[in-house]
Amino acid sequence: MENRFKAGDIVQHFKRELLDPEEKKTDKYLYEIIGVATHSETREPMMVYKALYDDGGLYVRPLEMFLSEVDRKKYPDIRQEYRFEKIQAMPLKLIFEAVEMASLAGTQYLDAEEQEIISFPEDYSIYDEDELEELEEKIDEGYGTRYFRLPEQYDIRDNRIVEAFIYDLPEGEAQNHLSNAFHGRGAFRRFRDGLLRYDLEQEWYDFRDEAYKQIARDWCDANSIRYTE
Repeated sequence: MENRFKAGDIVQHFKRELLDPEEKKTDKYLYEIIGVATHSETREPMMVYKALYDDGGLYVRPLEMFLSEVDRKKYPDIRQEYRFEKIQAMPLKLIFEAVEMASLAGTQYLDAEEQEIISFPEDYSIYDEDELEELEEKIDEGYGTRYFRLPEQYDIRDNRIVEAFIYDLPEGEAQNHLSNAFHGRGAFRRFRDGLLRYDLEQEWYDFRDEAYKQIARDWCDANSIRYTE
């Protein structure tokens, strides 16, 4: 019997699918693999694993059972194939780049299994109708487990990031100028002109990028997606 896990892997029990949205923000039914032990009397291989919730207790289960498939008769609506499946840590850069593209890419979904972004442009006519229908059905079936809708332009609210940047500047002429400029029609254009005037472009780009990264982190946390920086 092939063990597909190694020490340190983070796995989820299939019952995590049954949690409500608030519970999914926690680590309930997530475990860290410790390793395979041998029962001293029967010589049966046993999986040892640690809970990542509550008191972080240690558990042991026969390896064959640990690696078994979900009982479809008992749990017909569970999408997960196996009792325990590995959680792949998502590169934060992937989510960050999707946040950057939010204003241009239309609706975007994360395919957590393939670790890639699926984009639906505003003009759906570029898709073959059958292919589009098949993709939409696929996303609907795996929504919340494999596919996750990414933040859109409205969610990101660049104007708030600009306001936070201006507030964060040292008091003085540049802050006053940008604060007065960022109002009404043409605010972003005047803001960009002000950045050039006071040589603040790089500071703005660094500030904006960190804000986007934090949006990406918060989104991953809200969807219980583990990530690596």
